[in-house]
Parts: sequence; C-alpha cells; structure tokens
Amino acid sequence: MSTLSAVRVAAKAEPAQQAMIIFHGLGDSGSGWSFLAEYIQRDLAFSKTRFIFPNAPTLSIVANGNYPMPAWFNIYSWGEDRSRVDNAGLMDSLKTVERFVTEQVTSGIRPENIIVGGFSQGAALALASAVTLPIKIGGFVAFSGFGGFEDALELQKKNMNLDSPIFHGHGDIDPIVSFSKGKDVYKQLTQRFKFSNFTFNSYPGLEHGTSPEELGDAIEFVKNIYLSQ
Repeated sequence: MSTLSAVRVAAKAEPAQQAMIIFHGLGDSGSGWSFLAEYIQRDLAFSKTRFIFPNAPTLSIVANGNYPMPAWFNIYSWGEDRSRVDNAGLMDSLKTVERFVTEQVTSGIRPENIIVGGFSQGAALALASAVTLPIKIGGFVAFSGFGGFEDALELQKKNMNLDSPIFHGHGDIDPIVSFSKGKDVYKQLTQRFKFSNFTFNSYPGLEHGTSPEELGDAIEFVKNIYLSQ
C-alpha cells in the first residue's frame, strides 16, 4: 500500500491504463476534488483512468496569522505582492509530485498516459512541475494557477516537458488569483522557459472556481491526449 496520502478512485474498467493526479488548493484536501473522478468517468473514454487526489501537509500560513491549514507551500501575503515567496516549500512539494508520478509509472501506467493538474495553489504546483519533472508525461491541467517562483525553478529545470500539452483555464474576474497572475505564468512558461504547447483559456464571468464550460474544455483536452497515444 502506498505511503503517499491521497484520495484514490479506481478506474471503472481494470486494469487502469491512464492516471490523473490532481492537487487541491490552499485549505482544501484531496476529498474536496474527488468529485472530479465521477464527473469525468461519465465519459466512456475515461473508463480505464484512475484518479489520485493528493492531500497537502498542514502548514502555519503566515498571511493567515500563522493559522494552520493544508498547503503545498506557505503564503506570506495576499494580493499582487510577490516580493517574498516560499521557494523551499514549493520545492518540497515538487518532490511530492515526482513521487506520485513515479508511483504510477511503477504501477504500470505509461508516462505518456499520466496527467498532472490542480486548482489554485495546486495549479501553481502543477505548472511548476512541468518545469522540474525529470519524466516526460502526457500533459498538465491547471485551473486558476499562478507563478512567481521562476528564479528558483530556473535552477531546477529539466526541459523534459517543453512540448507536453498544458491547459490553463482562468476566470477573468477571479478575486483571489487575479487574471493577470494567470496570464503572467503563461508568459513566463512560454517565453522564459520556452514551453511550446501551452493553451491559456479565459472564462468570462468566472470567479475563483471552475465552471461546466471550463471543465468540459479540460476534459476534451485530456481526452485528446489519451486518444493520441
């Protein structure tokens, strides 16, 4: 049995041939996103897809008065200020991403059939992992993601996923992770890190969350990856 903490949903038709690993946002847990498995598995194209929803460790969040909550890295201030970011915490969580990917490969899932994704802080982690993963995987899905860690990532980049498909969806009136933050991480990954297969989708009227339209676009994106194998 795996020692990695996560909510796991088996494929409808075993043995599984694909895996989606989805990282939750700040203050949430893997169970908070486990609905996505049932939502996606309604499509028969995903009958052989297993889902893994990792649980973040509990951290004392500085921006929340050191209140403890599940987090992939610390947050020092809210808003647009990026003068201080938790590079060390992010790097620790990037090792966790790699462990989950390696676990799936070891279990028999081909790397090209693995998708890493996330929401908000989990999306930031997923996007950063595109830079640092030493394994080329099928693709990445981010909902309301952000960056700000590029200098630290520069020292850890592996260039294994430069042409791996990336989907990033972002609401244009997101009050928590601003639309400009979403556009900025897209710019950083495509211009600074030279990712060549990055799709950024904006969703008018969407705040900090997902919508049926955004989820539908993401599902089609992943389906196209699986069908291309």
